[in-house]
Amino acid sequence: MKVIKWLDDNLEEKLMSLFLWAIVVIMGIQVVMRYVFKSSLSWSEEVSRYLFVWMVFTGISYGVKTGSHMRIDMLEHFFPRLKKGLGLLADTCFLAFAVFMIKPGIKVISAIKLSGQTSPAAGIPMHYVYTGLLVGFSLVVIRTIQKYVLMFMKKGAK
Repeated sequence: MKVIKWLDDNLEEKLMSLFLWAIVVIMGIQVVMRYVFKSSLSWSEEVSRYLFVWMVFTGISYGVKTGSHMRIDMLEHFFPRLKKGLGLLADTCFLAFAVFMIKPGIKVISAIKLSGQTSPAAGIPMHYVYTGLLVGFSLVVIRTIQKYVLMFMKKGAK
């Protein structure tokens, strides 16, 4: 149970930190290789780009978890009584979009895996790169449902 609690509290932050540190280390090595040894790594920018993609899709889930994602609140400004309803509508639309993205994500990943496509410089199987989309949107679904289960539990406790 402690592990699940830790994952709930820290999963996205730790993953994003890991991806960012990996990008910093890889690009730091690339700079040293290029300017000190006059030879560059062929794969560093590509791997950094793919880590960034994973960081972005993990960050979407983090934004949902913390309520810090961008949104347009013009209607909430003009109709403050509708703020909760508009927020629920926006979250429901985003949840529907995330759920919708999972099925095509699985199809694309399966097709890429069957094709055996690899990245040009690093030779990374491309289905690993595209799995970031699937993981990110799956986490969005989990975090959105979790947000509303916790909110309704609080209301029921009152």
